Amino acid sequence: MINPKTAFMVPYRISKPYSLRSFLLIVLIIGIFLHIRSYLFQVLSSEAAYISNTVKASHPIEKLILQNYRKQQSFLNRQSKSPEEAIKAYKKRYQRDPPPGFSKWVRYALAHNSTVIDDYDMIEERIAPFRSISSFDLTRRMKAWQESADAFETVKIRDGKFVDCGEQFKNSIEDIVDQLPDMDILLNWLDEPRIVGYDNLRDSNKVTMEDFASKDAWEILSGKCQFSSQKKAKRGAAAKVEYVEDPREALDICSHPEAWNQHGFFNSPSNFRATRNVIPFFSTTSMSTMADLLTPGLDYVDWHYIGDAKTVDTTNYTDKKPQMYWKGWSTGSWFKETSWKRNHRVRFVEKFRSHPMFNIGFSKYVQCDGYCEKLEELVGLVPIDPPTTGFEYKFAMDLDGNGYSGRYYRLLLSNCLVFKQTMFEQWHDDRLMPWVHYIPVSLGMEELESAVDYFAHDVKGLGYGEQIAMAGQEWARKTLRPIDMTIYTYRLLLEYAALFEGGADRRQD
Repeated sequence: MINPKTAFMVPYRISKPYSLRSFLLIVLIIGIFLHIRSYLFQVLSSEAAYISNTVKASHPIEKLILQNYRKQQSFLNRQSKSPEEAIKAYKKRYQRDPPPGFSKWVRYALAHNSTVIDDYDMIEERIAPFRSISSFDLTRRMKAWQESADAFETVKIRDGKFVDCGEQFKNSIEDIVDQLPDMDILLNWLDEPRIVGYDNLRDSNKVTMEDFASKDAWEILSGKCQFSSQKKAKRGAAAKVEYVEDPREALDICSHPEAWNQHGFFNSPSNFRATRNVIPFFSTTSMSTMADLLTPGLDYVDWHYIGDAKTVDTTNYTDKKPQMYWKGWSTGSWFKETSWKRNHRVRFVEKFRSHPMFNIGFSKYVQCDGYCEKLEELVGLVPIDPPTTGFEYKFAMDLDGNGYSGRYYRLLLSNCLVFKQTMFEQWHDDRLMPWVHYIPVSLGMEELESAVDYFAHDVKGLGYGEQIAMAGQEWARKTLRPIDMTIYTYRLLLEYAALFEGGADRRQD
């Protein structure tokens, strides 16, 4: 009888001469199976299905997919898992202590499964110009704005409660208002940004408003730039197709002097009432040469834009038509006979409306009083489709309107591969990875036809297209939730409050 205490010491008994070989063969087979299983798990996981670091790129798009996938993995791996880690990462990144209340913010973010803890450089870049201005002057500038400007609201928070606040913004931060210091917030009501921010005026504590509606705004928007030379247009059939490698560079007005006639906001904005002063002012969007503080666009998660149960995409990617879909209104500028061709939406429809791989067009003409009929005659008019029609197509285009396009999140959450063209910076730019979650498109669109053709017809492109569409959908579900907007705004407001006198001695961690 075997002693239970020493049972584990009893050797395996071999009853036949060939049993050892059989045993070793079985072990080998099991090892191979486990190795293959591990490999398949890695390959088939939602984020890594279409990438392997050992894959050799045979197409420029594949190279972009591979290098951005690696960036995404690095992004995920470096996020802190505790307040202590986050504080250490913050100090290393910004060379200063985090604002009061930071540890509570980290705990709140972790408790709500935030995927992003450390990468908030968009907040830092936007807050930075105000760090050299005294809290006294910041307050004077805000009062001057309140006396001079329109189309905004002042949000007031006192003793952890709202004193004045619009319903939409109130709902977005109601869960965390009791953790916030006292503050006043100037919140933009317009689609367009407002703060050009030269701040080289003699009396910077006075605010001068300028109205650029339907006027050329390129000069004021590019006034900070020093253009060394105009970009030369490519010539000949051998011209190399250049895809967008860095969306931040693509948004940089100073890097793209050719953009002056490629976007409606530059040459005839619908509604652009701005100041050259540096004012701490919150907008949902801005441009590279402007100084608005960026807050999430809450329309994105409103049911009018995000849709409801009846407008969910239920068509598998592989079952969709291999075409690009976009239909919408002619927003983006105030249309005039001298400038209508510079509108980015018009340029898109004009360029591709007859292409067999594009099902696009204008369903309604607006902001063109006295010229709408002429536009309809020149550019055409298409029927208004039901909201789910676009889900029948593999490729979804998203373009700026007067400001950001409200349909972007809805498209990312669909089963479509999203192509995105924009000149506006937004709160989510840090967390959406190009070529991993969406396809960036240049303002000139010279590469768009080639990109659509790759994802529609190339053998690898067919697979990559589906995987990017699915990765974008999954990532949007994780990082573009209403709670993620609250988490971002919570951190933004802590940084903002620290700009003012007394911000450092209110509500410690």
